Amino acid sequence: MSVKPLSLALVGIGLSAVLFGAASAQAQQRFDGITVRVATFGGGWDKAVHKYAGVKFEELGGKVDYVTAPPRENLAKLIAAKGRPAPFDVVEMGDLTWVDTYEGGFLQKINLANIPNTKDLLKAQYDEWKVASWVTQEGVVYNTAKFKENGIPAIERYRDLLHPKLQGKVALLDITTAGAAQLLVGATLDAGGTMANIDPGLKLVKDVNAFQYWKVGAQAVTLMKAGDIWAATMHAGFAVQMKRQDMPVAFTHPKIGGDRRGLLKEGWLGVVKGTPQARAAEFFINEYISATTQHGLAIERGVVPVNSVARGRLSDDPVLKEFFLISDADVGKMVSVDFNKFNLDEATQKWTRMVGSK
Repeated sequence: MSVKPLSLALVGIGLSAVLFGAASAQAQQRFDGITVRVATFGGGWDKAVHKYAGVKFEELGGKVDYVTAPPRENLAKLIAAKGRPAPFDVVEMGDLTWVDTYEGGFLQKINLANIPNTKDLLKAQYDEWKVASWVTQEGVVYNTAKFKENGIPAIERYRDLLHPKLQGKVALLDITTAGAAQLLVGATLDAGGTMANIDPGLKLVKDVNAFQYWKVGAQAVTLMKAGDIWAATMHAGFAVQMKRQDMPVAFTHPKIGGDRRGLLKEGWLGVVKGTPQARAAEFFINEYISATTQHGLAIERGVVPVNSVARGRLSDDPVLKEFFLISDADVGKMVSVDFNKFNLDEATQKWTRMVGSK
């Protein structure tokens, strides 16, 4: 007769422990008075990230300061500050700069237990040193109205930019800009070269006779809107932005030999070595890769989510569905740059000699 009351008592104790544990965990999530400094892109990207991830940190009492610059510039800040306190706590890196950041000793190990949203990422998209933040799909955006008006066939591959009527009507990525590696590799493979021998790609780039080599995407968008250019090499997100502005554009994921199509560029997040706010940095990274943030960035900025739940929702948006490769089969056929073969420093030197600047 005494068993039942004892069991109820134990249940009550167990429930209290669970509730106390949950309350303690919630209390530990507070970041009152703590500022986390995040090195990321400017041009509105920082505002979009804050709208989804940053506000979550602020809801828990913290504050987010953004250091906005391209990945190479933020790496230069880490190099300049070596031996002194880190200039930021979270660093967003490009697919090449993460290697330099790691090898330079500027990252510390991430406690992945504090980043549960990695469950929705591919295994190759995170480890104890970095977590994927976004993917862009590089290719060519072009003005369909101008192409039709001038009898120019739709772009299928990079060599199609050599069409005589496109001379002086194309904007290409500058070699100093993120995505230049993908452009050069895509053009090189299309021209019969290899990632280790980019000369054919450099010749193709030179022969395009570009109107401009752009460094900020907004430049190319403005030129396209004004009709100064009819095509530009850039990622699909810019095509999404232009389409939402009712510009007559299409986007091509270029064919690159065999059944390969399109190029991937990846972004990464890391925790800066020596940061006094490692837990806050990890919380911010976890929010950055959440389904909500990733889907929001896809809608507003045109990147492809690394979060599988968010990626699955892209087909609900007709514009994203039109411009992005979404299925695993299509993504599996895209080309990624092998930076063990492609040497960006060498490419930059050759670009300067063979292509020049505009």
